[in-house]
Amino acid sequence: ARLAAMIRRLALLATLLGLADAFVPHGSRSRSALVHSLRPACETCALHMNEGAEMAATITRRSIFTAALLVPMASWASGGATAGKFTSIPIAKRRYYGRVQEAVYEFLLLDPARPTTEAAESYAEFFGENILVRNSKKKAICSGNDKACQSQEKRTSRWEDMKLTMFLLGNAFRIDSSKSPDRIKQVQQARKFFNEVEELKKSTIKGDDAGRKTHFAAARGLLDDFLDQVDLPPTSYEVYKTPFDTSAQKVCAGGNFCI
Repeated sequence: ARLAAMIRRLALLATLLGLADAFVPHGSRSRSALVHSLRPACETCALHMNEGAEMAATITRRSIFTAALLVPMASWASGGATAGKFTSIPIAKRRYYGRVQEAVYEFLLLDPARPTTEAAESYAEFFGENILVRNSKKKAICSGNDKACQSQEKRTSRWEDMKLTMFLLGNAFRIDSSKSPDRIKQVQQARKFFNEVEELKKSTIKGDDAGRKTHFAAARGLLDDFLDQVDLPPTSYEVYKTPFDTSAQKVCAGGNFCI
């Protein structure tokens, strides 16, 4: 516990030294004075960590940085469903950006201004359960008949996947982990969009062309509001003219450690 406390102190000092380098011009007396005023404290930390040993160490800037790397960087994680772990806004973007953008691309194909035949095909593609989530496979341990021992195939629609990924992406922007998702601006905007799309779906089923146009325009405006809050371009950008790669983008730090 004592060693951990010393490492945390070193991390704080490393941060202060970094700030000194970043905000004070090189060669100025104020920068030099700040750095040298912090160095005695660093040397004291080193002596405490090596208590009982007959040595006097001077902690260099590099050794401070190395110690700082040992401190858990929980503060880098944003709040959210897994606050305190390694969920962060950058990770959520890598996981969900592709799926959200593909959903935006397919949603824009529902535009009532498009030819009726094309709009009908896009409607079936967007709301139909045509995305494979899990293959059917035989259970390893099972004593029943073949049907009971075979797990069912699972599929979902682009619309259902859009609702899921927009919620998860919006929830990752939570600042306060104690705040419920209902109070997060991005989640609130997403749910307004969801409600409008459901109205669009009802108008399409009824054959209400005027209702389709009204609800599509309203839904598109709400979607633009959401995209702006999660750092994505609005629906008017050319980027949504083509499909997207929906696979999660991973960053690996050597070996098998990937996030």
